[in-house]
This record gives sequence, C-alpha cells and structure tokens, in this order.
Amino acid sequence: MNSLVAWKKVLLFGLFGAAGCLAGWVVGEPFLAANDYAAKQAGVGQGPTLISKSVAPADPPPLPEEFRKRLEAAGGQTGDIQISLIWFDSNDLDLHCVDPSGTEIYWKNGCDRAPKDGKLDVDRNRDCKKVVLEPVENIYWAKDSAPPGDYEVYLNFYAHCSGAPRTSKYEINILYKGERKPFSGTITKNEFDPGPKKPIHRFRLEPKLTVYMPDKFETYTGATAKVRVGVRRECVPGKVEIKAEGLPTGVSAESLTLNDGEDEGELLLRVSTSAALETTKIKIVAKGSSVSGNADVEMAVKGQFSLWMVLAIGFWTALLAVGLCLALLAGQNVYLGKPLFASGWVPLVLVVLGAAAAGFVSGTLGQALYSLFLMAAASIGLIGHLLGWSLLGGLLGWGVSFFVPNLDAKKAVLAGVGGGLLGGLAFALMSTVASAVISSSYIAGMFGRFGGAALLGFCIGLMVAVVEVAFRRAWLEVRFSEREVITVNLGPEPVKIGGNARACTVWARGAAEIALRYWVRDGKVYCENVPERREAIVGDGDARPAGNVTVVVRTGNAPAGGGGPPPRPPQRPTMPAPAARPALPVPPAPAPVPAA
Repeated sequence: MNSLVAWKKVLLFGLFGAAGCLAGWVVGEPFLAANDYAAKQAGVGQGPTLISKSVAPADPPPLPEEFRKRLEAAGGQTGDIQISLIWFDSNDLDLHCVDPSGTEIYWKNGCDRAPKDGKLDVDRNRDCKKVVLEPVENIYWAKDSAPPGDYEVYLNFYAHCSGAPRTSKYEINILYKGERKPFSGTITKNEFDPGPKKPIHRFRLEPKLTVYMPDKFETYTGATAKVRVGVRRECVPGKVEIKAEGLPTGVSAESLTLNDGEDEGELLLRVSTSAALETTKIKIVAKGSSVSGNADVEMAVKGQFSLWMVLAIGFWTALLAVGLCLALLAGQNVYLGKPLFASGWVPLVLVVLGAAAAGFVSGTLGQALYSLFLMAAASIGLIGHLLGWSLLGGLLGWGVSFFVPNLDAKKAVLAGVGGGLLGGLAFALMSTVASAVISSSYIAGMFGRFGGAALLGFCIGLMVAVVEVAFRRAWLEVRFSEREVITVNLGPEPVKIGGNARACTVWARGAAEIALRYWVRDGKVYCENVPERREAIVGDGDARPAGNVTVVVRTGNAPAGGGGPPPRPPQRPTMPAPAARPALPVPPAPAPVPAA
C-alpha cells in the first residue's frame, strides 16, 4: 500500500472538518449579528456614559451684581459678545460699537437690526425722556452669530438732562471669548462742544474651535461607551463634525454632529471583545466651516465579564461543533463507500446532541476563562481562549471515536486537543490580521471567525485522522478497484463487510448482508465468514472477496505491498481421502497331523 493510500483519509478528514465548521459559521454569523443588535438595544454589555456632566468650558463669569439687576429689569440679553453700560445719574449716555464690517451699532442703528447681527436692545434715558435713576444700555451678538474681525467700543455723552451733573461716572463690562473685561471712568459734557466719542476698548475675534473633554477615560471590552465631548465656538456658525482618530485595533467610533447652536454631545465608541487591553492616546478632532480644533486624550481599554457574550459564544461554538461532527461522520461514510448518513436517524440525532453539548460547554467555558484572564492581565487573555478551543477539540475527538471504527478514545481526545490548540492559534491569528486590515471591528471579527472556523475544523479532522493512521497495528485494505483503495483500522470492535450499508462498516455491493467480520484478539487477527459460520486466524496478506470489493489484511509485522494487484486468495482446502480399512488378521493354519 503506497503512502498516498495511507494518508488519503488524513486529507479527507481535514477538508470535511473545515467544511463542517464553515457550515456552522454560516449559520452562526447571523445569530451573532442578531445577538449584537439585541444586546445594543437592551443595553446589555454596554458601558455607562463615562462622562455624565458637561465637559464644555465653564459659563462666562456672571455680570457684577449692579449690572445684572439693571439688565434683568430692562430685559437685556447676552450671547457671544455683550457690551453693557451703567451710569449713576439721569443724563443720556450712549454705547457705540463698530463691527468688523464697519457698521456702527448705536441708538440710531441698533434696535432694528436682524437678531443674528449685533443689536442694541436696551437704551435708557433716551433724549432725556422717561428718565430713570438706574440707567443701563446693552449691545449683544446672539450665540454663534458674531462675525470674525475687529470690534471697537466707544462711549458718547449724548445729552445733558435737566438737574443732572455735567460729568457722569460710568462702568462698562465687555464679554468676548468667554471672558469679561471691566472698564470705568468719567465723561464730561461741554455745553458748547459735545466732544468726540470716547474710545473704550478694541478687540479682535478669529474663527476658532476648542475641544473640551477629560484628559483620560476608561472603557471595556465588548462595551459601547458614550463619551461626552464639548466645543467652544468662536465665529463658527453652522454644523460641527467631531471624529475620533488614532483608535487602536478593535475600537471604532461613530462621528458626532453638533448642529448650529449646540456645543456638546456624546461620542459613541464601540470596543470589540478582541480589543487589546492597553492605554492608547487618541485624538478628538472637531471641524466646522473652514476651521478645526482637536484634543489629545488617553483611552484605557479594560476587560470585563459579560454573561450575555459567554452564552452567545457558547451557542456559536455549538453550531461549529455540530457542523464539524456531521461533516466528519459524512466524510467517514464517503470514505467507506457508504451513503452520507447511512447509519440512520437515531445515531444522527445522538451525534447532533452530543456535538452541540460539547460545543456549548467548551465555548462558554472558553469565553468565560478568556474574559476572566483578560480582567486579570492582557498578556494572559489568550490562554483562556486556547483552553476553550483545546477543550472543544478534545470533546469532539472523543465523540468522533464513537463512529470511527477502532479509534482509541484516549488518542482521539489527545488528537482533538492538539487540533483545537492549533485551530485556536489560527483563529487568534486570523482575527488579528483581519482587525489590522479592516477598519470595522465587526467585519474584521466576522472574517477572523471565518478563517478561524475553517482552520479549526481542518486541524481537528486532520489530527484525528493522523492519530488513526499513525498508531494502528492492524488494518484492512479494502479494494474497490485497482486505483480505489481505502483502509479500515482493526481492533476489538468487529469490522463488518457486506451488502447492508446500515449494519456494515464497509458497504460491499452484491455481497451478503454481512459477508465478513474482522477483529483483533490477543494480538491475532480473526476473520469470520458469516454466511458459512467459519472463523479462522488470518495473517498479513490474507485476501478475501466480498461482493464488489476485495479485503486484504495488513499488520505491522510485515511490510506493506506496493499497491499492485492483491495476492490470489488461498484455495479452499480439500478433505483428505479416508485411510483404507486395515485387513483383519488371518489366524494361523493348524499344525499337520502326523501320519498313523
């Protein structure tokens, strides 16, 4: 028997195992997607809002008490810019402000301006009419409406009212860039020369966006975190887009849009279960109109235990296990020349239930260990992952030993553990590579699971078949034709060859329902001709026909043949001819009687 025949089953089992796990993956991926959606809707596994209070800069300092009291009584408003004047007599003083366009806002050109332009909304003691003893004036630009450029503030002593002094004491408070600047002094009215306007202050506004959020925050694997972000606008009306850049592998963020007039919102971060446990410096970038701003933030990813995720992974692994076992069972039957599921429904149901139980147990345990180890230290998180896959491989190897004839259960378990370990490593590698080249954490995880499932099934099937071939001591070569040869291990469990596909190990068309039975006892190979009820000890090279196949015994005591035609089966022994019946003894003749 050449090496191609010997290792044919190894490759076949590997390919069938990969196909089975991929079948489980096809069913499992929609489940994981639905589970992920349901978890988000229910809030399961989501991190809390990490920053619940406002992170925007503090409100500007309040007006001094006297300003506040007078403006509240007069209905004065505030915004990006507020210029307020109070004085302490009944004269008519006027505020003037020249905006970046050159327009001068004062009593003659202020009250009728559009709401988004600068506006004089309070003008007391105008023309010395309706005189009050606590006069106030106010000019303001509504929020996010002040244009960029230079502003000039002036004070004018417009009219001297009867009974009032010619010199007035005044106070002016100017708000811009989130700060207040106070000014105070006196201004005099000359009876014959009113004099020029008195310059008070000049300032400049430029478009600017400033991002505000904590210097550091924490999130967790498998969580969806909401991080509050604030901005300060200076001459930036309209929408502002906020994005996170420099995110580590396994972390994604949705962009945040702040509409006109909004200064803060929640940035949504999604952290996959495979994200590395590390602290990373990320950048939060805000863009509006033609200006941008940014802030550097430290994000620490930590592990967490999620029962929801543990159960979901357990169910997904159960699907892989069912697909793998059904594929290996089908592959075994195809290899033996039988229909895919020739054993009947009862054994098939048992295989499905056993594989599902094994997959669920190993999947939940592996995910639980993975989560717990991640919480302890990032460097050992992979250990829990590999333990889960090794357990899955061992349980499946043990289950496969029930339908592969004379496959030693202990060796099958060890083979499954080895296959699961290799598959787990391949799974982790594929996930890492997919996450490195695909920005979406879910799509990267999907492709990682695709490759990992295929490699897991291939490794487990391969290792089980390798153990079966490598450690056998006696086996059968079943020849369907000169080029189609398979092998079946011999052991204590009888290997049956016959025309009943359900009852026999090897289906031999045209043979009796069970034509031949082979087994090993006390180190010797026995063969039973079932129809004739004859049993005999056979050695290496013994060949017997059964229907459309020829069965040749092989043992480890003699070298295998080169794959040529089998030796002619020994002729049926002939019965020896019966021995001739021996002649009866002849009695001796009597002595002669002497003559008389």
